[in-house]
This record gives sequence, structure tokens and C-alpha cells, in this order.
Amino acid sequence: MASRQGFCRIRRPRPAEWRAVTRLVLRSKAHWGYPGSFLAHFAPGMVVGPRTLARGDCWVAARGRCLLGFVARRRGRLDDLFVAPEAMGRGLGGRLLALARRGGLAAGHRCLTLDADPYATGFYRRHGARLVGWRPSPWPGDPGRRLPRMRLPPANASSPLPARGR
Repeated sequence: MASRQGFCRIRRPRPAEWRAVTRLVLRSKAHWGYPGSFLAHFAPGMVVGPRTLARGDCWVAARGRCLLGFVARRRGRLDDLFVAPEAMGRGLGGRLLALARRGGLAAGHRCLTLDADPYATGFYRRHGARLVGWRPSPWPGDPGRRLPRMRLPPANASSPLPARGR
């Protein structure tokens, strides 16, 4: 079921949209000013393939044919959450996160874990996540680079819920 969220519609992705979703992910990552060599190094691992999009735990936010957000959860883990730079700061990330949290809770998971981009740590903290550790993220330019491992409690009554669509 899809829902309307102000300026966009949240719906299940189509497997054929994998290239558009991958472009969204890479644009979102580039927004934080990472050098081109960094993005090129990690880009192969950031491809979101058709099989991922066919799973029942992925959502996209779209305005017409333009994708503005993507979230993927697998079991008790938040795998991906990306918002297009032009849609940041409008609450879309929070709405996508709420979907993933409710899906995890409905599937019987007490919390969601994630490895956050260092620039996204504040976003996750504002949504109730707690730092629980670190994971290495080897990058030749900084072999000591680490990603914050975080844990999100289940969605609750105070979590923003998407409105029901038609």
C-alpha cells in the first residue's frame, strides 16, 4: 500500500527501478562532500539490485518519476536509508525510518541495528538511536575509518506514521 507524504508518495519499489535507486543512493552519499575517489571506491557496494528491491521490506519515496528516498530493512537490521539532497530537511527521512521501524516491530524484532554514515549519526540520535559500538570501514585514504554502530528502539506511538493512501 502506498501513502502520500506532502510533497511525495511512499510506495514499494519496482525491481526495474534499481538503476534509479542506485543513482539516488550515490547522489545522497555525495551530498556530504566525500571526494570522488572515496565514492568510486565504495560505489560497487552501493548498487541496489533488483533482488533487493523485490523484497517486502523496501520502500521508495517518489514525486512523479523522480525518486527522493529509499529505505531497506532486513530482519532486525536497517540496511539502507537515503534521501535525495533536494528533499533533505523536510521530514522524509524520518517517515522512511518510521516505516522500517514499524516493519521490524511487526516482524517481531525488539530493535533495529544499523551502521550509520558518520554524517547521519545526529539524524539517528534525534530518532532515538543509541551508539552501541563501531565497525571498521576500510578506506585506503583513512585505514582507521570506522562507522558508528547504532541501535534503534521499536517504533512507538510517538513515531511519525505515514498517512494511508487511496
